[in-house]
Amino acid sequence: MKKYLIAAALILCIPQLALAQETFSVILDNTTKACRVVSTNNIPSTQGLRYKELGKYATMDEARAALDSMIGNQCPSG
Repeated sequence: MKKYLIAAALILCIPQLALAQETFSVILDNTTKACRVVSTNNIPSTQGLRYKELGKYATMDEARAALDSMIGNQCPSG
């Protein structure tokens, strides 16, 4: 019985861990013409015309490095 409870707990917890992973995006704000790194979960879905997503990254460091390489190309230099 104990092993069934442990198995059930693992089955319920593992999908939630996968959903909790945070990703980061480099976005271009079409209103201000500025690029920035944001948590992908924080991009409002109703703001599709205002923001253009330029890439998704697993870590904040990867996103910042990508943003630095985009300055002058896809992102205006500030």
